[in-house]
Amino acid sequence: MKSDCSRRSVLGDFSILTVLVHEQLSRAASLVLALAIIASVSMCFVQAASATAQGQYRLSLPAQSMDRSLSALAAAVGAQTLFSYEEMNDLMAPALDGDFTVTEALRLMLEGTAYQGRLTDKGVIVIRQVRVTKLPQEGNKQMGNNDNNRETGSRTGGYLLSALAAFFSADGIAQVAPSEGGRSIEEIIVTATRRDSGIQSTAMSVNALTGEQLDNNVYSAVEQVLDSVPGVTFAVQGPSVNRIIIRNISTSTDQPGGETVAAYFNDFPLSAGRGTSPALRLVDMDRVEVLKGPQGTLFGRSAMGGIVRYLANKPSTDSLSGGINGYVSDTTDGGGNFGGYGYLNVPITDTLALRGVVYNYDHEGFIENIELGSSEGGSEDTTGGRLALRWEPTERLSAELTYLNQRIRSGNNWSTDLRTPPNDPAGAITPASAKARAAIGGIEQRNNVDYEAINIDLQYDFDAFSATFLGTRISEENWRISEQREFVGITNGCVCDGNVAPTKLSTDSDVLELRLVSAGDGRLDWIAGAYYEKQDQDSVQNITYFGSGDAVFGFFPVADGDLAIDSVQDLVGEETAVYAELGWSFTDATRLVAGYRRADVEYGTIFTKTDGFFLAFNGTAAIKDVLFDTQEDVNTYKFSLEHAFSDDMFTYITAASGYRRGGFNVPTPLSEFSTFDSDSLWSYEVGLKSTLMNGRLVANVAAFFIDWTDIQLPVQDPVTFIVETKNVGGAEIPGVEFSLSALLTENLDVTFAGSLTRPELTEDVPGGVSGKKGDTLPGAAEENFSIVANYRRALASGFEVFGAMNYRYVGERLNDFNTDLDVALPSYDLLDVNLGLASSAGYSVSLFAHNVFDEAVTYDVDNQGASFKSIRTNRPRTLGVNLTYDF
Repeated sequence: MKSDCSRRSVLGDFSILTVLVHEQLSRAASLVLALAIIASVSMCFVQAASATAQGQYRLSLPAQSMDRSLSALAAAVGAQTLFSYEEMNDLMAPALDGDFTVTEALRLMLEGTAYQGRLTDKGVIVIRQVRVTKLPQEGNKQMGNNDNNRETGSRTGGYLLSALAAFFSADGIAQVAPSEGGRSIEEIIVTATRRDSGIQSTAMSVNALTGEQLDNNVYSAVEQVLDSVPGVTFAVQGPSVNRIIIRNISTSTDQPGGETVAAYFNDFPLSAGRGTSPALRLVDMDRVEVLKGPQGTLFGRSAMGGIVRYLANKPSTDSLSGGINGYVSDTTDGGGNFGGYGYLNVPITDTLALRGVVYNYDHEGFIENIELGSSEGGSEDTTGGRLALRWEPTERLSAELTYLNQRIRSGNNWSTDLRTPPNDPAGAITPASAKARAAIGGIEQRNNVDYEAINIDLQYDFDAFSATFLGTRISEENWRISEQREFVGITNGCVCDGNVAPTKLSTDSDVLELRLVSAGDGRLDWIAGAYYEKQDQDSVQNITYFGSGDAVFGFFPVADGDLAIDSVQDLVGEETAVYAELGWSFTDATRLVAGYRRADVEYGTIFTKTDGFFLAFNGTAAIKDVLFDTQEDVNTYKFSLEHAFSDDMFTYITAASGYRRGGFNVPTPLSEFSTFDSDSLWSYEVGLKSTLMNGRLVANVAAFFIDWTDIQLPVQDPVTFIVETKNVGGAEIPGVEFSLSALLTENLDVTFAGSLTRPELTEDVPGGVSGKKGDTLPGAAEENFSIVANYRRALASGFEVFGAMNYRYVGERLNDFNTDLDVALPSYDLLDVNLGLASSAGYSVSLFAHNVFDEAVTYDVDNQGASFKSIRTNRPRTLGVNLTYDF
C-alpha cells in the first residue's frame, strides 16, 4: 500500500511548483525549488517503497492461449486487466505451477514475445507492446565489453504532468491489489559510439529522446525539444532555419560560416547552407540522440560542439502496421493551424519490407506587417515524406535505401522597430519588441527551403567484424524574399531581395563512407573507416529598388527599378579523411579507448557574375572570375578511460579535440585577400552515471572543461571599417551537466535536468569595445534546466489516461561581439502540456497547449542600418486537439 507521505508530498510539492513556475520566478529560486521537490519526493518514495507488499501467489496454470492465462492470473490476485484480446489470443502462454509474484508470472508468460506486462498501483494488469530499437546498420550488433552483464532496454521512463497532479492522483479506479514495485526506468539503446550500447554505459554525455516522448507532447519539430536537453541552446531563425549551440561553442547568435554542431539523419550527415541545421520534421521517429562534446574522430568536421542524430523507425518484416495523426490548433495573435502525418510499414516478403511516411503542417502567421496590413510573419506550410526499403536476404547481409523529401514555405519570424508613418524617415520610432509581434516593410518577407536526400546503406557481418558502406546525395535549395531597405538608409518603397529573380543558396553534397567495426568479443576492439565529402554551393543574389526615388546612405540617388546586386558565387568544399579507434579492456569493468582522424580539407570560391551599384561599392566587380581557395590538413584525437564499479554505477574520463573548417576573406578595394585557419578545441570531461533503487532512480552528472583556441571571429578594422574573419582570441568553458530521473509511482516519471557554465574569453578580440578578456561568449545561455514528465494510468474497458509536461528555462545570453549589438537577450520559460485518452484498439485523443505562458522569446537582435533593429521570436501560445490511430 502506498504511504500517505507519498500522496501528500507529491501533491503538495508539485502544486507549489505549478504556481511558482506560472509566476515565472527567478532562475535561482526555481533551481532550489526543483532540487527541494525531488529530494522531498525521493525521501517519501523510499518510505513508500519500504511499505510495498511483495506477496507471492500460488498459481497452477496450464499451457493455453495468452488471454486465458492473463485472465486467470488476474482472478488469482484480485486484479483487473487491460490488454487487446485479439493480440493475446494469438499467443500461447507456458504452464506455470508454483509460487510467483505477479511480476515474475508476467515475465515468464510474456518471455520471447513483443509484449511487456506490469501491475499498476491501482491494481490493473497492463500489457503493452515493447518499442524495439533495431539498428543493425549502425555497426556491430553486439555490445562492447563494458556492456556484457548489463540489462538494457529500448524504452525510457516518462515525465511528470505537474499541472494536473491533483487529477492524476484521484481515485478513478478502485485499488484491487497493491503494486509490487516491479517497474523500473529502462535504458535506451544508443549508437553514439557506432556500436549498440546502453545509455548508462556509454562513455560520454549523451541524451536521447524517444519517439514515444515526442508523440506524448505532440512534437514534430526539433525546436520543440532540444532546449530541454542540458547544455543545448536552440535559436529558431524561422520555421525553415535553425541554429543549434552545444556547451556554449558559439561566438554569436547568428554567426556566418561553418557549423559547430553537426546533424545526422540515421547514419548520413545532413548539410545546410549558412551554418544552420535543416529543419526536418520528426515524424515516425525511433529517437533523437544528442551527443555533447567533440565527436571529430568518428563524425568529422563541424562536430566540435557535438552531434544531433535523428533516427527514424526502420522497415520491419514482422507485420503490417501503420497509423495516421491529425490536429487542429489556434495561436494567440495568429490564427488556425492544422497538420498531421501518416505512416505505413509493409512486409513484402520474409526478407524485404517497405516503410513510408507523409506529412503536412500548415500554420498561420502571427507577426503583423502594419505597413502592408497582413500577418504572414511566422507562417509555415511544410510538406514532406520519406520512403525506406530494407532487404535482409541473410542474417549477415542487409541493405537499406532511404529517400527523403521536404518542402517548407514560411514567413520570416521577425519583429522590427515601428516607424510612424512607416515610410517617413523622420517618423517616430517605437523600439522592436518580441512581445509586440509587429513589423514594417515594403514587401512580404519569406524564407523557403526544398530539401531532398537519398541514401544507400549496405552492411555485411563477417565473423570478426562488420563492414558498412554508406552513399548519400543531398540537394538543398534555400531561397528568400526579404526587405533590405533599412540596411541602406531607405524608407520608402522596398529594396527587394529576390522579388524579381531568385535569391537563393543551392547546395549539392555527395558523401561516401566505409566503416569497419570489430565484433568486440575480446580484450581488443576497434573501428576504422574512410570518409569523403564534396559540397557544391551556388549563391545567387538579386536585389532591386522599387519606389518613388531615394538616396542610399543619404547620398547616392536611386530610382525605381535600379539594380543593387546581381551576382552568382560558386563555392566548393571537399574533405577526405581516414579514422580509427582502438579499445582495450584491461578487465570486464575497465576499458581504454584512443581515437584519431586525419582530414584533408579544401575550400574555394569564385564569382561568375557581378553587377549593381552595391558590388561596385565593395569592389566585388573587380574580382569576377578569380578563384580563391585554401587547403589544410587537420588532425583530431580522442582518449577515454571508462570503469564500471557495478552493473548500476559507471564512470568515465575523456579528452577529445574538434575543429571547424577554415576559409578566407575575398579582397576589397581597401583590403587584400586573406585566409583564416580551422579553429580547434580540446574538451576534458569526467562523468558518473548511476542507477539506484532497483532502477527507479537514475542520476547522472558530467563536469567538463573546454579550451578553445584560434577562434574564428568577424573583426572590424578601426580605420577602413572592413569586417573580416580572423583567427583571434581564445576561450575557456568550464561547466557541469546533470539529470535526475525518478519513477515516483507505477504511472508517473519525472526528470529534472540542467547545466551551468561560465564561458569566458582568455584574450582580447581586436576592434571595438566588446570582446575583451573575461567577457562571456555570446550566443548561448550560461544556464538552462528542464522539468519534463509523463503520466499513464489504466482505466476500465481497455482505456487509459495519459498526460505530459515539458517545462524548460533558458538563461540570459549575449547577442554578439559588436559595439552596437553587445546586448543581453532576456531569459525565458516555456511550458507545454498535453492530456488525453487512449484505447487498447489504437485510438487516442488529447488536448494540448504549447507555450502556456505565451512567452515571447528574443532569439537574437539584428541591426539594420544605423538604428533600425529586428528581433527573431517564437510562436505564441497555441491550443489544440490531437487525434491518432495506430494499427
